[in-house]
Amino acid sequence: MSDEAEKKGALSAIILTVLVVLVSVYCIAYGLQTLVWVEARHWSSVNPWLRDVPQPLPSATPSAKGTQVKAYDYEFLSPWGAGKVTPHLVHVEFRFNGGQVAILFDPETSLDTMRNLKSTNPLEYQRFTNVFVDHPIEFNYQLYQMVYGVSPGQLSPIMSSRDAMRMNVLLLWKLSFGFDTTPGIYSFDFGKNHGFQFGEPGKGRPVAVRVFDDRDRQFRLIFLVAAGSNAPLTQDDINTAVSSLKPVPIIER
Repeated sequence: MSDEAEKKGALSAIILTVLVVLVSVYCIAYGLQTLVWVEARHWSSVNPWLRDVPQPLPSATPSAKGTQVKAYDYEFLSPWGAGKVTPHLVHVEFRFNGGQVAILFDPETSLDTMRNLKSTNPLEYQRFTNVFVDHPIEFNYQLYQMVYGVSPGQLSPIMSSRDAMRMNVLLLWKLSFGFDTTPGIYSFDFGKNHGFQFGEPGKGRPVAVRVFDDRDRQFRLIFLVAAGSNAPLTQDDINTAVSSLKPVPIIER
């Protein structure tokens, strides 16, 4: 073998060794982040809604006028009148004369996620707090904010491993929570009541709302129009109902 061939062989071996070292260093430093990033991209290709994050609803002042309707020791203002109230196994249906329908799910069926996590599995909760040590979560509303606020586009192969793990967990929760209806997810804040709205009125589909009050209690409502009805359902109407949701005063129960 000529000297030139030996030099080329040695150079190739050096280059290969350097590449192996660089790949090894990258895998050690960013292997986990890269795997999480690739996995998130796959999830979003199968579930495109994972890319959606809440957009604030246009600011509006809810109406203080309406008819008080009640269920499960809670009440809200109906902009559509009193309507007919029909109890079901896990929800109450309010069907109004104009064709609008509101469904309030039994608040007792809404899982208190944080309390359940703390009380039923201390070891799992410890792992949870370790992952979120830099972004502690104490309340259900905080959890939902972080879960629905994450998207695969926020991940990067070169982000910190702690952030990658945190966002991986949040994306898994987002897949688990799912979207109540589509299209669109929005956030709102009416003082004591805040939360998330899925869908838009006027799109021909139900609008689902998750409300958290000032005591971190969770409520689920669905607003829709009865089949065959051309009744109007507006965002202002939904805002009026959602912003006014509160416990019935004890003296009225």
